[in-house]
Amino acid sequence: MVELVRLSNGLKVLLREEKGFEILAGTLFMPGGSSADPVEGITLLTLRTAFKRSLKRSPESFYSLQEQMGTPFSPEVSVDYSQLRFQAVSRFSGDYVALLTETVQSPGFEVESFEVEKSSLLASIRAKRENSFTLAYETVMRMTYWGAPYSKMPYGSLETVSSLGLEDCSDWFGRAFIPEGSVVSLCGDLKGVDGVLKRLEELPLKPAKTERFSLLIEETKTEFVQRKGSAQTFVLIALNAPAVSEPLYPVYKLLNTVLGEGIGSILFQELREKRGFAYSTGSIYPSRVNTGRLLVYIGTSPEKEEAVRGELRALLSRLPSLISEELLERSRRYFRGTYLLDHETRGKKAWYSGFWEILGRGWNYDEEFLKEIEKVEFEDILRVAEKISQEPFHEVVVKDEEGSC
Repeated sequence: MVELVRLSNGLKVLLREEKGFEILAGTLFMPGGSSADPVEGITLLTLRTAFKRSLKRSPESFYSLQEQMGTPFSPEVSVDYSQLRFQAVSRFSGDYVALLTETVQSPGFEVESFEVEKSSLLASIRAKRENSFTLAYETVMRMTYWGAPYSKMPYGSLETVSSLGLEDCSDWFGRAFIPEGSVVSLCGDLKGVDGVLKRLEELPLKPAKTERFSLLIEETKTEFVQRKGSAQTFVLIALNAPAVSEPLYPVYKLLNTVLGEGIGSILFQELREKRGFAYSTGSIYPSRVNTGRLLVYIGTSPEKEEAVRGELRALLSRLPSLISEELLERSRRYFRGTYLLDHETRGKKAWYSGFWEILGRGWNYDEEFLKEIEKVEFEDILRVAEKISQEPFHEVVVKDEEGSC
């Protein structure tokens, strides 16, 4: 059972009691994410630097105190929101959150820690360039969301991150964090929760501005990306899909499982098992506040590129004929099982409640979501599959730079 508490500063707090261990897990969700970045990658670099320590105490004192009471603050950035995960021993939870609010008010913006975080982020970006999926994903996001906030990568690029200085991040934190509309979701032993709420109420919330947009794929396009030494050809296709608030959202979620999740999925069976085309294949459908995309991918050997691209397009064009009621029910069980398994820890239970709240569906959608999945009928899936089979798409092909385009 989840309780929603609204604090006087406007912060929403979700409380879910789980007894048995003296642990309180939580996530602070902040709206905006990388889609609000004035410079691509600034939010992630800012949060990593800010929550490294509090400037009111020495690094040794900060790390020692944090270690005694819980875990380090762990910031992450998505396109629609940013988050800060944490976990504390319940009897220290009030003091632990006091350290959190202290860090918000005196964030760790000093030259040495900033340079360490910046170098780490740049190294991570360079490493991502060696991954075919990441390279294809970046390219298709910039293509399919051209001119829209979702074209920004949460981690930025070598050029944008290199341009950022300590003052840029410190100023961005002062202007944007913690924003109005933020949510703290807690799960675990709530014995010290009154102290936690008192500390959270001390946080001053900043004005927030988020952009809403609708951007559909209107014509089929293909872009080739050449990468030296690529041992495989990687193909990624982006298809139109609804935002998280739209009625067809659960239908697309279930169709994504039918299409590309698990060894029983259509992509795995048709392209890997029957034809031996794929090193890897599947689909993903990220939940988005604005217009979403259903992504279909396959990695194959370079000599099979043309055959694989042709077969993948053919598969999408005849998608309705590949879906049976038996496959749908198997996919529904698979979806439900993996969703429930992902709720086993306190940290994940806290995360899901906050996730649905920050996306605008409300914390209680965590239970309603599975009910909606159960209500999806075979005809619903066929209608969406038929729609997908006729719509334009965006395609990215990553291949060795010596290959021809």
